[in-house]
Amino acid sequence: MEPSLALVFFLSMLASIVGTLPFGPINLSVVDTTINRSWRAAFHFSIAAALIEIPQSFIAIRFNPTVQQLLQHNLWVKAFVVVFFVALGLVFFCRKPASPQSKRTKLKENDFLHGLLVSIANPQAVPFWIFILAFLKSAEYLDISDHPPLFFLCVFLAGVACGKLLTLLFYAFLSQLIVQRAAFVSQWMNKIIGAILIGIGLFQGMREVLAL
Repeated sequence: MEPSLALVFFLSMLASIVGTLPFGPINLSVVDTTINRSWRAAFHFSIAAALIEIPQSFIAIRFNPTVQQLLQHNLWVKAFVVVFFVALGLVFFCRKPASPQSKRTKLKENDFLHGLLVSIANPQAVPFWIFILAFLKSAEYLDISDHPPLFFLCVFLAGVACGKLLTLLFYAFLSQLIVQRAAFVSQWMNKIIGAILIGIGLFQGMREVLAL
């Protein structure tokens, strides 16, 4: 018996929320964009990130065995993950807090494009969806083959995008709320975000070295 479309949407949205909640380059970039730019800028960034999550989850569905083998045995991919996190963390850590004047001069920056680039470069998305698909199948909640029916696939991908967007907007809302109540936080946020990303990168690197 095939699951209802409502269940497919709910499970994919819930999985997307769970995958977006832990600190990573995308949600931390949303926090940074909200604090140093505006909520509207973070909204545009979040839409771009949600759209990119669609092809990334589709790749996990369509090319699951191939991608899984590549991720498990390719040292270059693993090295890229470490370098990506550490490099992005250093960018945040070394960047000076934005002044009100600099915020005004940045209004014309393309936040949507920024969201696209950060999301495309994010190395976590495809492995996460491979894991989620395997979990849903093993738990007998949902079994998505590499050639699912089109309407089934569209509902699943819609849930993925909605979950991503809602979680990122939640981060943006919390960031705005915190800054309004504790303005000093914005002075240290770049270093906090940078330290978290560097820590994630170093942790990934140590884990891979120990696994050799």
